Amino acid sequence: MRLNLKLILASLVLPVGFASVLTTSSPAVSASNSPTEISRPYVVVTFDASGTEVNEITGVSGGNTAFDVSQDLGANPFVEDRFKEFPDIKMGIGSRISLYRAPEITIYDGKKKIPVRSWAKTVSDLFDEQQIELLPNDKTDIPLATELSSGMSVKITRVAITQAKKTLSIDFKIIQKNDNTLDKGKTRIDQAGAKGEKVLTYEVRREDGVEVSRKLIDTTVTKQPVDQILIIGTKPVITGWCKYNDWVLDASIKNGVDPDRICNLMKVESYGHADSVNPDGPYSGLFQYTDGLWATVSAKAGYTGASVLDPKAQIYVTAWAVTHGYSGRWPGTWK
Repeated sequence: MRLNLKLILASLVLPVGFASVLTTSSPAVSASNSPTEISRPYVVVTFDASGTEVNEITGVSGGNTAFDVSQDLGANPFVEDRFKEFPDIKMGIGSRISLYRAPEITIYDGKKKIPVRSWAKTVSDLFDEQQIELLPNDKTDIPLATELSSGMSVKITRVAITQAKKTLSIDFKIIQKNDNTLDKGKTRIDQAGAKGEKVLTYEVRREDGVEVSRKLIDTTVTKQPVDQILIIGTKPVITGWCKYNDWVLDASIKNGVDPDRICNLMKVESYGHADSVNPDGPYSGLFQYTDGLWATVSAKAGYTGASVLDPKAQIYVTAWAVTHGYSGRWPGTWK
């Protein structure tokens, strides 16, 4: 069956002058006279991804595929574009080619920008096509089932969840213990303290390589601290002027009073003279008692009948008195 070239020509919208090429018995040949470089007339109509016609280009090409012809005519095709042609280019008489631009999608994968052209229907299909793998913790800014359209962008946030450990020291405690055999003001370490260690485990979340959260998930003590035991001396001592030191120390220990305070009171009242008698008033002894107060306090302290001029009795009675509510007897001197 012989082809009707005029009928085919009528079905094409070709520029004026192309008809003479189609109706001639010998197709136009390029300067090299090579059979593979025969130029034929073509029309390339470009449509955007929505199907809207963008432009139309006419020209001649020796290409054997719609892509090659479109490229020869300056349509700048992409490998992802789709083509329809009529008649078939293989017939060698020229064609009308419809070039459909593949939708442009931009993928932001972490910090990488990946522009692609694709006919994928959904985000999930696009990732499969581009061989992009999502790990369990990764996330996208739109659902994977979202249908794609030209000009869209999809952002992938790469999420890495790891663990980080930090070792910290644990301070030891200082336990104080009183020792009445050690002079007051002195201390000694009975047991040296030692710091312990603990390991803190954090869950660290990074998005696109940047840490966004850190959560403490475990604390493990790997080394227990050792308490330091500090011995504190509580045995009373006399640090300043005094008389009758042995009695003062013993009385102070028995009554829980600072011996320096007893010594200071003695110094102020009589300067250590046990037989001191104040001629301006009825005050006698180391601590200057009246007869009535001495009789009362000495009896309560266990020294009934003792002489007010007895230095030992005065010292023990006074140590008892100042710790049993009688310190006001010596206003301004009991410091």
